[in-house]
This record gives sequence, C-alpha cells and structure tokens, in this order.
Amino acid sequence: MKIGRSPLIAAALAVLAGGWIATGQIGTNATGAEQATAPAAEKTATPRMTVRVADLIALPRMETVSITGRTEASRIVKLRAETEGQIVELLARRGDTVTKGDVIARLRLDDRGAKLAEAKALLKQREIEFAAAQKLHEKGFRSTTDQAASQAQLDAARAVVEQIEIDIARITLRAPFEGIIGEGHVELGDFVRVGDVAATLVDLDPILAVGSVSERHISGLQKGGTAEVTLIDGNTYTGIIHFIAPVADAQTRTYRIELEIDNADYRIRDGITAAIRFPLGEARAHMVSPSVLTLNDAGVIGVRTVDASDTVRFKPVEILADETKGVWIGGLPDQVRLIIVGQEFVVEGERVNPVTANNAAPSGDPS
Repeated sequence: MKIGRSPLIAAALAVLAGGWIATGQIGTNATGAEQATAPAAEKTATPRMTVRVADLIALPRMETVSITGRTEASRIVKLRAETEGQIVELLARRGDTVTKGDVIARLRLDDRGAKLAEAKALLKQREIEFAAAQKLHEKGFRSTTDQAASQAQLDAARAVVEQIEIDIARITLRAPFEGIIGEGHVELGDFVRVGDVAATLVDLDPILAVGSVSERHISGLQKGGTAEVTLIDGNTYTGIIHFIAPVADAQTRTYRIELEIDNADYRIRDGITAAIRFPLGEARAHMVSPSVLTLNDAGVIGVRTVDASDTVRFKPVEILADETKGVWIGGLPDQVRLIIVGQEFVVEGERVNPVTANNAAPSGDPS
C-alpha cells in the first residue's frame, strides 16, 4: 500500500541524490553493472497488506420489526343527557369503576309522573270507546270509517303513554358498558339539556397498543397474529392484532395497527409509551461486531471481505438488530470471509495477505 511508504521512498531518493552530488557522479554515464541492476529494482513487487479475517456462516434468527407506539383505551364514550332536568342524584364520580347498567346520575322527575297518569287515563278511555265501537260495527250500526277513526284515537293514546315512559326512563343515566369514569361533567343541582355531557366512560379491558408500521413490513402482518409489547415501565405483555389499517397515512406512508391486551385489573393505563415487536418469520443473518462495519466512498454502510483470489470486496449490508453481543446484519452470502482487523486500511480491488483468526467469532479483535 502506498500510504505510509511514500515518505520513505522520498527520503531514500534524497540520500541517493546527495551521494551522487558528493561523488561528482551526477551527469556521468552509469556503469554496466548499474545498468543491469536498475531494471531488477524497478521490477520488485510491492508487499501486500496483511489483514485478519474470519470465516463466518449465517445463522438462523427470527426476523422482527420493532416500532414505538402507545396504549389506548378500547372505548371512550361521553355519556350525554337525552332529556332535560336537574341532577338530583350523582351515584358515580370521576375514577369510579362501574359495570354495565350501573346508575351514574338521575334527573328530577318533575311533572313527568303526572303526565304519565293523565296519558294512561286517556288510554283507558280510548280502549273502552274502541271496544264499544267494535261491537256497534259488528252489528252494522257504525261505518267502517268510524271504526278506523276509533282505532286511530286508541293508537295515538298508546303512543303518548310510550313517549312519556321513555322520557321518564331517560332521567336515569346508566353506564353502557363496564369501565371507569374518566371525567365527571356535572354536579348535584346542575341543570342539563339534551346533548349535555354528564360523564366520560373509559373502557380499559382490553386495552389497545397502537402504532404505525411501514409499507415495507405491513405485508408480513395479519389479523390474529401476536406481538410482544414492552411498556416504558419494563413490563412485557402479549398483544393480539385485531386491526390493520387498509389505507396508508398520506403524510407518513405508514399503516395504523392495533393490538388487544388483556387488562382485567386495569393495571395498564391509556397513553403509556410502548415498544412493539412483531415477528416476521425466520431468516438467516450474520452476527458481527459493530467495529467491522465501514462506509464506502458513497457513504453506504457495509463490510469488507476477501474473495478466493485474496482480493478485497466491499459488501453493502442492512443492520437488522442491535444486541449487547453484537449486531445482526443481512445482505451477505451464507458463507463469507470477513475482514475483522485492517478493513479501514484497504480498498476495493486491492490484493491482500489474509490471516485467519484463531477465533472465528465476530469480534473486532479475535486475539
């Protein structure tokens, strides 16, 4: 290699030139012996650079894709008033756990009871009138039109009773599912109107782990598959994929994915950072020390290898995973002779003198 020897060659030429000047031989003809030895010196071969290599064989590993996501409640519902009135009972407050059908709040009955009694009395009257009209119609004393009008009055009375009963049922606000009251929006004495929010109910079982997967890896995932979810507190859970977005985000070109995690004790809360790792299948790769990685002139990351003719070759690689004992890389042949010492001092196409390391395990210094 020329680097490092150029100064020595220049120094040697300077000494030789000085000797020629001191002896007064500059410009004289060379002797026959000098003419004979000059070509031989010019033909002396440049020594090869010695590098240390290791013969590596690819190992099977489970290929995975890791993303950063967060936890989300499976449902967050705002419980709204369907009728108006004053809050006279508040049976569940923020942070309380409720089951489906539990009463959260009640409105004042006001005059709804009186209106229901009046409507039921009218309904009873219409039923009697209809029964009498039916008998007269059967005997031919009432026309079909009169009979239809009596039936319409009876149906209208029944509808009024049903409407009032529904309105009375709406004064009781019940939990639509099991969950936690995440936020309370009313207090005793508050007057609510139709559409006002009384409470926010959060469903944390199951809880979701959500994230975005790139278009490169989305084809390797499917609904019903599993993934490992590690929360920021270090706890790890198994999640089941229950939703994969059919359309990519226009900005990031990634797909939203949701996993369900059992959370019966509500231990996992909404909004916790999570590391999600999806298995994609088994593949072969090489485990190497990070010190063997290098860049070519174009800035591409890779490694330098030696082929059968002891010539240096640059091989681009893909870093698949980073572990404490090294990095997994892909893109190499199943068997490869990797330069593990001296890779930064040789270039593509250079012939080298490879020395095999005693320990073929990938470490920057096998000695």
